[in-house]
Amino acid sequence: MLAHAWPALFGFLLSGCSALGSVGADTFTLEGELPADFALKAQAHYGGSESCSSRGHVESFKEDYEKAPHGYRFEIPVSYRDGLCDLQLVRVGLFIYGRYGEKDWQQTYDNGELMVVSKAASEDNNNVSALPSPIYSECSWLFQESKLNLEISKLLSCKGAGARLNRKQLPQQTVILTFTVNPREEPYRDNTWIEFPEGWRPCLPKEGWQQCQDPPVFKTYRNNNIECTIYPNCTE
Repeated sequence: MLAHAWPALFGFLLSGCSALGSVGADTFTLEGELPADFALKAQAHYGGSESCSSRGHVESFKEDYEKAPHGYRFEIPVSYRDGLCDLQLVRVGLFIYGRYGEKDWQQTYDNGELMVVSKAASEDNNNVSALPSPIYSECSWLFQESKLNLEISKLLSCKGAGARLNRKQLPQQTVILTFTVNPREEPYRDNTWIEFPEGWRPCLPKEGWQQCQDPPVFKTYRNNNIECTIYPNCTE
């Protein structure tokens, strides 16, 4: 999953059709660890049966950025009452945010999802564990030259940020989802930078293409208003 623009963070809480709704008593706990300069938003989506198919509701939970590695803990209701409709939790959308600088544009996010299913086996015949195992998601930074900001910009890719959860076993359960960062950064597009022992060097593209010329012709790039030849150390 690749990153997206920042403004989705901390948007308006989407509400259901009734302002008089209430969450159910049963909850499950979603908790884990976040790296430094990471934040997390979880959106719990609720839906109804056929007679209440037009009803829906979303509850949002968030853990903000911190300079050091930090934990998070969300108590997520497994049901929601909207008038005469009992809405059940169907999925939890995840927004994993990371920042790599102090400027407003130097932050981005990737997505994950926890699906809540009623059967012990999903539609693709994968078994759904009654007792969810800890989930570990590794996030990687993918760098590129930003034509808009004329500096290095990065995208975030988080693998494994999802699972299927058994609805009947979910109340009072604790689901552990922990995020780590791969220390190795790679280019966003293949064959646009070439790796050397000292780091990555950008190269001029073929005419009409994004990939490097063959043999490669190297160029400079700018980062923090400095002309550089190699990433991430700028100079060899």
